Amino acid sequence: MSRDEIIGIISLIAGVGLFSTVEVTSKFIGNSVDPVVLTFIRFFVTGIVLLCISIPLLSLRIRSLTLTDIGIFLLNAFIGIALSIPLFHLAILVLEKAASAAVVFSVNPVFVIVLARYINGESWTLRKWLAVFLGVAGVIFFSFESGSLTYRSVGGLAIMILSAILFATSICISRRVVARYGATILMGFSALFGSLMLFPFACMKISPENLAAMENLWLPILYLSIMGTAMAYAFYYFGILNTSAQKAGMAFFLKPVLASILATLLLGESFNMYMTIGTLLILAGLVLVLAQPKRILQ
Repeated sequence: MSRDEIIGIISLIAGVGLFSTVEVTSKFIGNSVDPVVLTFIRFFVTGIVLLCISIPLLSLRIRSLTLTDIGIFLLNAFIGIALSIPLFHLAILVLEKAASAAVVFSVNPVFVIVLARYINGESWTLRKWLAVFLGVAGVIFFSFESGSLTYRSVGGLAIMILSAILFATSICISRRVVARYGATILMGFSALFGSLMLFPFACMKISPENLAAMENLWLPILYLSIMGTAMAYAFYYFGILNTSAQKAGMAFFLKPVLASILATLLLGESFNMYMTIGTLLILAGLVLVLAQPKRILQ
């Protein structure tokens, strides 16, 4: 691998590491803040932070942003933020464990592998599908962390899978255009536009109780907005810029592993044999897709 690709992979892992704290932090917040309101706060702050970071890059651009560019930002914002993220937060509340939420969302690489062929022109290989198989097998083991699935978990599962499909679509769109703008510019505008799309709905959800809860939960909300969103997306989009949509998707298989460890340490959630086997399978899939052995299974 080239130096840029190695840096890109490190950035992907750093981004996914920060993403892995989202479910745990959201469990701390719980039902006190509506999912739409929380998504608006997260991405409004993220948009402002990343666009402030991007000011020097914007001033150096030879070509001004056009209506087509704005349209791309709006499309990415609508699919990847306004639709995907509220569903994601809703599923976290429905599912019993933070680790389970991370596990289900981590299936988005499967959808990335499929969509990247058509959106990004990335090839399918036996090696990639074998890596996906190992990752999905690991996710299945995580799904049985409590020994069985409940009706409530099935509903949460459906919501989270829909969120994962939308997020996978956003990954592929971002990989197609990120080199044109840079990671922080693309995500900055996408985050800001996505939050503004949700603003009217967030206003409808605001109540005195919500405001009082947010006042007491300002620290986890601030962490979720700055570290779990702004910095996580900056690292992740930089990784997409230097690797591929499929590798960016596969990196998400690390999420349930890291989230489960955090949930065990911070929320007291159990880490059992199923989760251990799932961890090993997920890591095997990651090694297979990231190491790229020469001519093996191509």
